[in-house]
Amino acid sequence: MHYQVTEDEKRRAKVPHHIFNINIIITHLFASMIILEIGDTLELLLIPVISSLVIAYLYFRRNKAITEESWFVASHWFMAWRRGRILLISYAVAIAMVAIYALIDAVFPGGFSMNDFSTEGGQTNLGEIITIRFAALVIFVAVLITFMQTGIAVYDAGNGISNPAIEKFLPRDASANAELGNGSDEAKKPQTAKREHTKT
Repeated sequence: MHYQVTEDEKRRAKVPHHIFNINIIITHLFASMIILEIGDTLELLLIPVISSLVIAYLYFRRNKAITEESWFVASHWFMAWRRGRILLISYAVAIAMVAIYALIDAVFPGGFSMNDFSTEGGQTNLGEIITIRFAALVIFVAVLITFMQTGIAVYDAGNGISNPAIEKFLPRDASANAELGNGSDEAKKPQTAKREHTKT
């Protein structure tokens, strides 16, 4: 849905989406690559911790935007927070998977290991490898989906577009930005006005 907004409102509506995408780029791309190069698996837990702090900021800033910003700008802060919530859910699922594996491994130690056929007679912990890979896949899918959605949201914000479904969570009042209709509705308005001008 298109709304009547100013250029400044369009600019401010992009801010939460930029914050969300910068968080993904820095934490899930650069930070994860650096940790994998110089750190170990446990230090990867820093990524969801840092990302969760940024998402927490989106949540509190969303609450502030509801009272201080126009409905259009607040709706985009609300959308950014909801996408952040998807990431939080993926973190929770991944952590739960690792916790369940750790519990099973504690009850049945070595039950998921196999001989790696090396001369030292070492073993490879297949359970740990599989669990971490699946946990990472859950987060990767959530990151990919939300990153793409946020890219579209930046474009929409710059064109005065917001999701009208947000009204269920962020009710509109008399001071809210006026609706201009969907794209096809807007396309018809100038033509209708032109025909009425011709008749007169």
